Amino acid sequence: MPIDLRLIRPHEFVRCAEGGALDADASLALLVGAVSGINVNRSSQILLDLRQADPALDVLELHALGERLAAHTSVRGRRVAVLAAANEHSASPHFAELVAGARGSSARAFTSLDEALAWLGGG
Repeated sequence: MPIDLRLIRPHEFVRCAEGGALDADASLALLVGAVSGINVNRSSQILLDLRQADPALDVLELHALGERLAAHTSVRGRRVAVLAAANEHSASPHFAELVAGARGSSARAFTSLDEALAWLGGG
């Protein structure tokens, strides 16, 4: 089944405060802006591709940002997949907990593009 997919990469939304910490509010505002013009019938799904993000970025914070995006009024009802670099995060126990704990959520983290696309497609 074909899906309408909006791919968003870090340079489109990640903003950092002084000192290099993630500015979650500014980043969320940019994310909401990036998805506000897509398919209003809510058939579009969102893939945040973080595989080439600066390794200093914390995937847990970025996933929390994905959850906030999924809960936002203009996005509610869509799935948000957060795709992280396998070599940097898959061995992390925190990442494993994050993936396991996201069952039933409209935002999930993945290290496999195929798994992310299958989930976004309803599989």
